[in-house]
Amino acid sequence: MRALRADHLSFLLRRQTFSPGLFSVTLRAPALAQSIAPGQFVMARVGDRVRPYLRRAYSVADADPAAGEIELLIKTIGPGTRALEEIPEGHPVELLGPLGNGFSSHGLPAGARVAVVAGGIGAAPFPLLLRGLAREGVVADVYLGGRTARDLAFRARFAGLSRGDLVLCTEDGSLGERGRVTAIFEARAATGGGAPCARVFACGPMPMFGALAEIVAALKIPAQFSTEAAMGCGFGACLGCVIPGTEKPFLISCVEGPILPPEAIAWTA
Repeated sequence: MRALRADHLSFLLRRQTFSPGLFSVTLRAPALAQSIAPGQFVMARVGDRVRPYLRRAYSVADADPAAGEIELLIKTIGPGTRALEEIPEGHPVELLGPLGNGFSSHGLPAGARVAVVAGGIGAAPFPLLLRGLAREGVVADVYLGGRTARDLAFRARFAGLSRGDLVLCTEDGSLGERGRVTAIFEARAATGGGAPCARVFACGPMPMFGALAEIVAALKIPAQFSTEAAMGCGFGACLGCVIPGTEKPFLISCVEGPILPPEAIAWTA
């Protein structure tokens, strides 16, 4: 049963900076840490800040139920992310969550091999998923892609989370394999150098998803995409996060997603 969303008053415990503008925050939020599922998100507002006017959506990167902590992995883009980069330890952060659906590992037997494909800060929802897959005996190959090495400054955060391969790739070749993460995943999946890929879990910008949707369709691999869309409320009231659908005109990302199968999305709309 999905946990009911609620308002939570959390407090900043610590911040880890990976590179300028790329960091994580760990927040004290015991009830959320107990109820959050991999792939779900929260709407956050930093207490006493006037801007941004609306809460901002963040995937929950990790959770420690025993310690009562959740972690968010963030790239500084605007006033909302900048506020989390600047506030001191102990500062209150208002969270609404858990929101949306989550990734599903249903039907994956122990020993199955899956792929996690992330573009840049699209890596945000995956530490929690990888911990869950590891507990179930599922092996995950992790593909982290970015334009440059700086985009993957958080890569050490993924070390040891899975018994599978950690594949780093950058478009300029400054780290790992040279090329786009989708192309590198396709080349490896197509050659099948081991157990076949049973499922793909992905998060990143929509252009990346468009390319990956074609790849998984051609290879006949089931996939779940954590879609990114601008959200005003997080629970379906504002309709600001709609995505064109194939079986109906649009999907409401925050309540029908954010985890969606690629075949449900109209990529050419």
